[in-house]
Amino acid sequence: MITLAKKEKVKKPFYKKWWVWAIVVVVVAIGFNSAGGTEDKADSKTDTKNEASAPKKTASADKEKKTNKVGDTVDVGTVAYKVESKSVADTVGSEYLPENAKEKYLVLKVTIKNNGKKPITIADDFFKLMKGDTEFNTDSVASIASNQEKEGSTGMDFFYQELNPESSLTGNVVFDVPESVINDKALQLQVQTGVFGTEKDLINLN
Repeated sequence: MITLAKKEKVKKPFYKKWWVWAIVVVVVAIGFNSAGGTEDKADSKTDTKNEASAPKKTASADKEKKTNKVGDTVDVGTVAYKVESKSVADTVGSEYLPENAKEKYLVLKVTIKNNGKKPITIADDFFKLMKGDTEFNTDSVASIASNQEKEGSTGMDFFYQELNPESSLTGNVVFDVPESVINDKALQLQVQTGVFGTEKDLINLN
């Protein structure tokens, strides 16, 4: 009797099986899709964040661009300021009691309106002349003299006058400064609320 030898079945290596590679392809495809989805979400969040912050930057830029000049009404808290005009002089006051400048007098004609609910007292501390970070105080004596009539009477009382709500007053504010300061393009008048200056603003003079 002839016995046929059984052919031994040879097993294929796992990496040659088609279904193994099919699984690998599916896993890789899922990985790429997940990564792409994450990037899209991240980009979407970034775009949304940028869009949300854009208006704030624009509003901030608009605020920075705002400048006040001679003739503008500037609201500082409950007080409104307006520089009506400016002039330069060597002497201010009446012909009998003149005040002479050490340098040059910068005379600013200013109107103040009280928009608050209580009276305020106008003081020279409400005003400072600014050239960059350099500040100049008013000449109190010259300011008072400048608000006098030619014959010496105080026909234009201004400083240390009480101003009632809804009332306004116009007077001269005087600074004794070098002519180079007066002509400086960066020159500004700082106005504030009260002696302590809790609120301030700037008015360009040149």
